[in-house]
Amino acid sequence: MIRTKAEILVNQEIAPGHFKVVLKLEDFSEPIRAGQFFHIRAGSDYDPLLRRPISVHRTGPTPDIVEILYKVVGKGTRLMSRRSKNTYLDAIGPLGNGFKVPKSQSNFILIAGGMGVAPLVGLCEELAKFRKRSITVIIGAKTKDCVTCKREFKDLGAEVIVVTDDGSEGEKGVSTDMLEPALKQFDLRKDGSSPYTTKDTAQITIGDYCPEVGIYACGPTAMLKAVAKIAKYHRIQTQASLEERMGCGIGACLGCVVKTRTGYKRVCKDGPVFDLEDLIW
Repeated sequence: MIRTKAEILVNQEIAPGHFKVVLKLEDFSEPIRAGQFFHIRAGSDYDPLLRRPISVHRTGPTPDIVEILYKVVGKGTRLMSRRSKNTYLDAIGPLGNGFKVPKSQSNFILIAGGMGVAPLVGLCEELAKFRKRSITVIIGAKTKDCVTCKREFKDLGAEVIVVTDDGSEGEKGVSTDMLEPALKQFDLRKDGSSPYTTKDTAQITIGDYCPEVGIYACGPTAMLKAVAKIAKYHRIQTQASLEERMGCGIGACLGCVVKTRTGYKRVCKDGPVFDLEDLIW
């Protein structure tokens, strides 16, 4: 983690109210993992006072090039959207813990709601480096105009499923509506039978399931709760990047704690990526 000056190389609106920024970090060579974030001062002074935590979207050809995505939702992000090329942002990072992919997994479902697509593109890039891995990406958005990153996922070889609230693109509904159908492509039990055809699924134990499938999620709390319920039923390991308001970004202010099975954890320091089964909603 370092504090650095970040030169804006690109600040482009890619969808209504959605922006992509390419940053060049001064004197920076630290490794960045998918799921980590930077704490960015949005204005040129101390108004607004608090920094904005923004996930790393993807990294560039050199360690000092970073892409981030953000949506204009308040004063800070509105100020960022007005920043021009060759100006500088004050950034601290990379912060937090990223996604951890078990070597045993060969099939992946990435599910995003809204701006939850941002960190999952970087994760998809990491997964695409390994051959013989299947990647399914479910993107949920309000309307067709709000669908982002579809082309990036497809270029990485992923199967992409789009869901919109109004049905203007893809299926009508929410992203979690498509999670069960996406899981049907896998034999989730080691003996090859599927829980979808098992009469007494209540008696299936954790050991019955194949560990080769993993779910990786990012999005609103309501979406993550629904993902957790489905993952728990099918006993699939699931990691999620949480979206929380943060004050300091380094674990000192305790403003972003969440309840887990081992006590309260700080999203900025202990996360933002957690095993979903460890969270208590």
